[in-house]
Amino acid sequence: MRLWSDALELVLPLRIWLGKRLFGTVGSSPSRIMVRITPTRMVKWPCDSPELEAMSYVAANTDVPVPRLYRSHRWHGKLALEMEYIERGIPLVSCWAELSVEQKQNIVADLGSYIEQLRALKPAKNVVGVSSTGGGRCRDIRVSTWRLFGPFQDVASFHDFIRGGMPAEAFEDRFGDDFVRVHQRNHSVRFTHGDLASLNILIRDGKIASIIDWECAGWYPEYWEYTKALYNRVYAPGFHEMLQKQMDRYDAELEAERLLWRWFDQPLDQLGDHLQ
Repeated sequence: MRLWSDALELVLPLRIWLGKRLFGTVGSSPSRIMVRITPTRMVKWPCDSPELEAMSYVAANTDVPVPRLYRSHRWHGKLALEMEYIERGIPLVSCWAELSVEQKQNIVADLGSYIEQLRALKPAKNVVGVSSTGGGRCRDIRVSTWRLFGPFQDVASFHDFIRGGMPAEAFEDRFGDDFVRVHQRNHSVRFTHGDLASLNILIRDGKIASIIDWECAGWYPEYWEYTKALYNRVYAPGFHEMLQKQMDRYDAELEAERLLWRWFDQPLDQLGDHLQ
């Protein structure tokens, strides 16, 4: 088994090289290689452990459609994931305008059902606070461009972190009492995809074929799915408004998050040594 695993690692560059020539790349990310290596498989590189943990966990514990994971590799010291290629899967943002009203309603209703399944999951006994699926370090583009961060013993510690280490009261004069109350509220933790943008929902024949890009998934404050769904909005007219109706609303938390988004203007790892 070890020899077979080592052999797969050695031939991975060749498989990627051949895949590029036979099938081309998947998507257009400037920071990642995403290559279809067979008619039914693709490789995504580089990845981080939170994505591997989340995809495996969700596939084993829910009916949420997630690409099947075949194996993980190490290439140039980084994690590569060999996963299912979703044949004829079209990003929702690319086909939203062509869908019927009924198809849109069904897609959003199904997405709401999948979110409920994720939020019903319970962490393992050794997983505490805000963390990746397995209790380790987190990855989230809202907080950090590339660096992993955390984990955090509780939501209060996480809130302290996303404020740049400053106490909530330090923002009271600028942001008001509502901001302070939100960050002092006793939020529970829920399992969260963390990037339910219309780019990450693949559609086939008018239905959800797969939800992709689980790199930001893990155990986060109960409002995080709601606010993150509205963080990096790719324009699909009416989609986010319909999605909001399928989710628990956290409008005070959304306003607090928007204040922080405007205040910091960029992920925290672009602001010096906060993530060191």
